[in-house]
Amino acid sequence: MNHPFIRNRNIIIYTGIWLVISILFAFGLFYFNDLEVKMAAIDSAIFNGIFYGLGLSYWFNVRYSSFDKSQLLNLIISHVAALVISVGLALFISNSILTRLAGEEEYLNFLRESLPWRGALGLMYYFIIILVYYLILYYDDVNEKNQERSQLETMLKSSELEMLKSQINPHFIFNSLNSIASLTIISPEKARDMVVKLSEFLRYSLGKENDQMNTMNDEITNIMLYLDIEKVRFGDRLSVETNIEKDCLALHLPNLILQPIFENTIKHGIYESLEQVTIKLKAWQEQNLLRIEVSNQFDPNAVGKKGKGIGLKNVTERLRLIYGVPQLVVTEKTDNLFTVRLDIPQIATDV
Repeated sequence: MNHPFIRNRNIIIYTGIWLVISILFAFGLFYFNDLEVKMAAIDSAIFNGIFYGLGLSYWFNVRYSSFDKSQLLNLIISHVAALVISVGLALFISNSILTRLAGEEEYLNFLRESLPWRGALGLMYYFIIILVYYLILYYDDVNEKNQERSQLETMLKSSELEMLKSQINPHFIFNSLNSIASLTIISPEKARDMVVKLSEFLRYSLGKENDQMNTMNDEITNIMLYLDIEKVRFGDRLSVETNIEKDCLALHLPNLILQPIFENTIKHGIYESLEQVTIKLKAWQEQNLLRIEVSNQFDPNAVGKKGKGIGLKNVTERLRLIYGVPQLVVTEKTDNLFTVRLDIPQIATDV
C-alpha cells in the first residue's frame, strides 16, 4: 500500500495542516512567551518542521506492524520505541539548531525550560498521527474487502447463470431426441423433418450462446422453431396463438428465458391431454416492463408426470440473479388453464 499522504496529492493537505499548526505554535510563543515575532516563527518552523518529516515516517511503523500482523506486546514495544526515538531525536535536533541560531541568553533559558512541554507536545503529535494512520488503514482495508466481496459475488452470479443455462439446453435436447426416437419407428418422414428443425434450432442457440440478452424478436423466432419441432410430433393436437405488440419485438430479455416455459406447456398441456391444446403467447409493454404471458389448457383430471421441476424454477432464479428482483415470475392455475407471466425490466444489466 502506498503512503497515504504522498499518493494522490494528499501531501498538499498534510502540508497545509502542518502549516496551520506552525502558525498557531508561533502565535503561542509570541503571545504567551513574549518571544520576538522572528524568533517565534523560526522556533515554530524548525520544531514543527522536524515533526512534519517524522510524521511521514510513522506510516511505515503502522503499515508493517498492524494489528493483524503483530502480537499486541510486539505492537506496543514497536510504538514505544518509535515514540521515544522520534521525540528524543526531534528535541535533540531542534534544540541543537535553535541554540546555534539564538543569540540571547534569555531565549536559551526559555529553550531549556520548554523541553518538558515540547516533549509532551511531541508525544501528542505522535499519537494523533498514528491514530490517523490507523483510521486510513482501516478504511482502506474495508474498501479492499468490499471490492473483493463484490468481485466474488459477481463471479458467483456468473457461475450460477452459466449453470442454469447449461441446464436448459440439455433439457430440451433430451426431450427432442426422445421424440425423434419415437418418430423413427412410426413416421420416419416426420422424424427427418424434426431432425432438420432441431438442427436449425441448435445452430441458432449455439450462435447465441455468448449473448446474455436477446431481443424479443430473436427469442420468438427461437421459440417458433421449437414449437415447429413439437408440431411435427403432435400435429393438429397442438396449436399456437400469438398476440405480440409490434413495439415489443425490439425489447430485450435474457437469452433462452422462454424455452423452459414452452417446454412446460408441452409437458403438462399436450402430454397430459387427448384434446387439442392451444398455447397462447401474449406480449406487451407497460412503462419499463416487457410483460410476457404464456398460457395453455390442461386436463385437471390427468395424472401429472413427475419431473425435477427445474423449468420454472430456472426461469425464476435467472431473473432474480440478473435483475435482483425476486418476484418477476407469476403463475396462475384455474380449472383448466395454466398461465405464466414474466415481467422483464428494460434496464441496463451487467451480465
